[in-house]
Amino acid sequence: MLSKIFSVKTLFFFGVLALSLFIYKYLVSTKPQAKQVVVEEKAFYVKVINTQRSNYSPKSDAFGKIISTRQGDLRFGVSGRINYISDAFQNGSYIKTGQVLAKLDQKHYLLEIEKLSSETKELLTQLEIRQRQVKRFKSMLSRKVISQNEYDNELILLSKNQSDYVKSRVLLDKAKEDLSYTILKSKFNGILYDVEINMGQFLSSNDRIAKIFSMDDLEVEFSVPSKIYSNAEKLIGKEIEVMWEASDTFLKTTKGKVLRTGGKIIEEDGGGKIFGKINVQNDYIPVGTFVRVRYPLYDFRNVFKIPETALYGNKIYVVEDSVAKEKKIDMKFKGSGYVLLDADLSEQDQIIITKIPDNLSNRKVTITN
Repeated sequence: MLSKIFSVKTLFFFGVLALSLFIYKYLVSTKPQAKQVVVEEKAFYVKVINTQRSNYSPKSDAFGKIISTRQGDLRFGVSGRINYISDAFQNGSYIKTGQVLAKLDQKHYLLEIEKLSSETKELLTQLEIRQRQVKRFKSMLSRKVISQNEYDNELILLSKNQSDYVKSRVLLDKAKEDLSYTILKSKFNGILYDVEINMGQFLSSNDRIAKIFSMDDLEVEFSVPSKIYSNAEKLIGKEIEVMWEASDTFLKTTKGKVLRTGGKIIEEDGGGKIFGKINVQNDYIPVGTFVRVRYPLYDFRNVFKIPETALYGNKIYVVEDSVAKEKKIDMKFKGSGYVLLDADLSEQDQIIITKIPDNLSNRKVTITN
């Protein structure tokens, strides 16, 4: 019985195995044939530009302030009581050279001049008399009418008369000078500030009554980094642009020219100061205003200018027959968003300016512009 059951199971096993082999072969023989797929090379979409050699003078920005190289205090130089004040003698007023600003009471100084004039005139008369006297004494001495001692005494008196006259004349000149100081005039074109003066006010010779800065000597003072300051003499004579801005709002701009350097290094950052003469005829920017200064850097001749996005380290890519080709470059200057460089390029070369993260060398590209 057991032998019979075993024979049936064995027969069933081999039957299933044979059926499985048959089905497998059938499926293999009837499977669809795989089609060969051609993989195309990926193309990068890029923008290109053409460029040409030219001369460039890139500019940089710095910050500084407007200053006046001529400024000072206003004083009478003599004491007295104020009896005249000009309407223009106020804070912020623009005054011209020689303009009368204020006066002191001149009565005391006029009396002093009158007194000294009279004394000087009298001393001159005495001196002339003494000179004639000496002349007579000299003639009498030659005839031996008087002694040498008498003649010498007359010479001493003449010398004293001369000394008294000179002293009196000096005092008279000083009095006239003091009188001129009672009238306060501007020595140059400028603007007044810190004005402190009132009618009837008594002033000593050292009292300051106002300050003034020249409008003809306005400059801009700005700082540059050490790399620029080390060759600052190349900037002298070059034009600059001075811009007054506030909270990102443009207010005024004026032109200027670099005059000189500060002559010493700024200890904090190693740079230095540059001074430029500014043009105040068109747009006046007040003294003390903080400004932005755009100044020229070095001159670069016969170089290419391309966008910074075209730069891949020390190389760029150009398109040749729809393929990106690598070109080595010699970078001369890197500005804001652009670079100046020298390379083996022609004006017909199409320079890729699209930034691609992958290596573009010998890769297929499609120009989109």
